[in-house]
Amino acid sequence: MMVIGQDHALYQLAATLEFADIPATACRILLFSDVSAATGSTPAVAPLATIELAKPCGTIAAGVLSLSPAEPGGALVMQTGVPRAAHWLRGDGVLVAAGTVTDAENGGDFTVAGAATAPGETSPTLYAGGKVLLGAVALT
Repeated sequence: MMVIGQDHALYQLAATLEFADIPATACRILLFSDVSAATGSTPAVAPLATIELAKPCGTIAAGVLSLSPAEPGGALVMQTGVPRAAHWLRGDGVLVAAGTVTDAENGGDFTVAGAATAPGETSPTLYAGGKVLLGAVALT
């Protein structure tokens, strides 16, 4: 297996951050109950919530790109459900990345908080009208 150098990896992270912030409008993360959306495919359902990101959408420190929500207090949940997948979109709707969603204990690509995770589940049940918090999202 080929491994890239540390400096090369940092340039890739910087390029990802620059790519994400190209449009004048801010990035956002859409949370979906449809797990197939984790592959980047078009989800069959509307998003449970949309988390707006700050501009710039993240920072790079110690070799890690971390995303920054625009509202640290959370985003409004539009539909009740269990988030299973997320799409990180640029301000113009271009997909930056997609992945799984869990609570902080279950190792998803995107982590969320703001509600309890039911026994046997890996992600909290979000309730319409409530708030969802973006947990740690770190690319290395």
